[in-house]
Amino acid sequence: MERQRGGCLLNGCVTLLVLALALVAYGWWRLETAPGRAQARAEDDVTRTAASTRTELSAAAAGGALFETELDRVFRKGPHSGWAEERDGGHVTVTALLTGSTGVWMGTVTAHGCYEFTVTPAAAPPPVHERELPDERCERLPPRPVREPADVARDLAAELRATVSKGTAGDSARRTILMSTPGVRLQDHAYEGSGAAQVTVALVWLDRGSGPQGWDCYEFRVRAPRTATFKSLKPDGCHRIQRERDAQSEAARRDQLDEVAGRIRRALAGAVAGDGRLTDAETRRAFALRQKDAVTSEQVLANLTHTDRSADGSRITLTARVNGLRSMPWYEGCYAFRVDLRARAVTARTTAKTCLVPGS
Repeated sequence: MERQRGGCLLNGCVTLLVLALALVAYGWWRLETAPGRAQARAEDDVTRTAASTRTELSAAAAGGALFETELDRVFRKGPHSGWAEERDGGHVTVTALLTGSTGVWMGTVTAHGCYEFTVTPAAAPPPVHERELPDERCERLPPRPVREPADVARDLAAELRATVSKGTAGDSARRTILMSTPGVRLQDHAYEGSGAAQVTVALVWLDRGSGPQGWDCYEFRVRAPRTATFKSLKPDGCHRIQRERDAQSEAARRDQLDEVAGRIRRALAGAVAGDGRLTDAETRRAFALRQKDAVTSEQVLANLTHTDRSADGSRITLTARVNGLRSMPWYEGCYAFRVDLRARAVTARTTAKTCLVPGS
């Protein structure tokens, strides 16, 4: 009986040893083959990149043309190490060195593949013929020629022209064109008019120009039925829309403050209309008027900062910081309320005098 138990124990040890050796061997095999498997995944990524590139080229050429700006979006922003194009009649052939990668515990493994894509633009998504070339073909790719901003603008206008009839989808397409094309930077955009007469205005910086830091400013105007125009502007022209917004905001701020100051002026005028006097209590009441949307007693229309009286006491100047809406605390302005007790009249106007409230 003792020998049987010892034999079972020995058999169990042998089994565990065999399993341990198998695990070690498997781990060693995985370690030895890891580089090859990582390389295979990276090469698969190259294949997937080639397939997605083919799809993008087909979509880009579906409008009947394939512009340089469309090729820029396909190749310059993707995992491509270099590319060149040839145009022969209606055919466009692009040779590109595609890059794939995969992450491993020791870093990143990359792979490359040289591919040739041939497409004939058509009114519908055309087929794109693709073939893999020897890597040496991509080692001799000529450098991309430098394009003038005016040439880029011409391509962008042609692309934008095709978006006019797409409704709301056209807005999305325009944003993609102006925000995703390398060397193109959308500064601002706005809409003029409405309905069928609406015009989309875009202010855009184009690279490789002669303006500040090598960027030139262009204005694009897109309107129905199929019109897209462009013109070059001086550098400050790319900030025109923002200046207009700032001017509108300032006008709204001034109107708001004038309305608030008008309430205080009417309260002061009502106080002096009867007996031609203005007491301290009446002044405090006028400046204690609360905002319409106030939730606390501190949210008054204005804070009195200075009081000046003429020698004979017939004229009083009350300087106050007028507050805007509670929801827009930056709407503030300094106003002078001039009270003429003899004429029983009150005027209000903005002043450059300091309006800091004591303790603020």
